[in-house]
Amino acid sequence: MGPDVVICHCRAISDGLVRAAVSGGAADVDTIVRQCGAGSVCGGCRPAIALLLGDLGLRSVDDHGAAVAIAPRTAA
Repeated sequence: MGPDVVICHCRAISDGLVRAAVSGGAADVDTIVRQCGAGSVCGGCRPAIALLLGDLGLRSVDDHGAAVAIAPRTAA
């Protein structure tokens, strides 16, 4: 993804803004939601946010609040 790719269509939030939230200390999907609003409307982009976190070597949380490692995507 690039900085101009819209990751959250409901709020028109780009990949770059999500990455900026990560640079500011966000390390999981829920913190991304609180810091920049991505994923706060319909939630459909939360899996994409989790993949981005995995690409950045971070972790996400599952539906029960447990931390889970997300493997970075590999080129096909």
